Amino acid sequence: KCRGETRSFEGRVVIISTGFGVSLTQKLGLGKISDFVLGAQAEVAVDRLDEVEVYFGQEKAPGFFAWLVPTLPGRALAGLLSRRSPGSYLKNLLSSLLAQKKITSAEGKITYGGIPLKPLRKTYSERVIVVGDAAGQVKPTTGGGIYYGLLCADIAVETINDALGSSDFSAKKLGGYEKRWKKKLSRELEIGYWARQVYEKLNDRQIEHIFDIIQTNNI
Repeated sequence: KCRGETRSFEGRVVIISTGFGVSLTQKLGLGKISDFVLGAQAEVAVDRLDEVEVYFGQEKAPGFFAWLVPTLPGRALAGLLSRRSPGSYLKNLLSSLLAQKKITSAEGKITYGGIPLKPLRKTYSERVIVVGDAAGQVKPTTGGGIYYGLLCADIAVETINDALGSSDFSAKKLGGYEKRWKKKLSRELEIGYWARQVYEKLNDRQIEHIFDIIQTNNI
């Protein structure tokens, strides 16, 4: 539906790039994302914030991290990732930032979203290709998906352009898309997911030790 009105569209091929959390891929027999994390974020007021700040620790964002990112003058985004209760952790973070005078208001509306940590089981079928967060093409370590999404979008465009030239939109033809993006990213995704699992088991003391090693070696 579009603005309350049901509309029908026709196309030779469909690209699903709707982001994470839709059931469409499962209905099409492509499976569903098997592991994901929840994010919470709010726009806040600041007096002055010159650079991005990232916070680690079990009390702030267990297994993940939190952030304070300047946007417009006097405004910033505060958020975090967590497997459970992201809203509660964010409220605690906002209270802490307010007490430290890093922000001047903690009343921003909290928005929520899911971020995939593993790829979709299958990212193509006859006349269908899945790209970006919907396909789980996201860095498991940070939850960042822009670079992977753009890279896979280029591969999708090339695959579809070739299919249009031959008027062949079969699953076999479009399957080349998945082979190509996995050849580029699957190893990196596997290592990133392994690193994610290791990091989630670290306590605050171990995290501090890692940062000490980084500083000592000028990394």
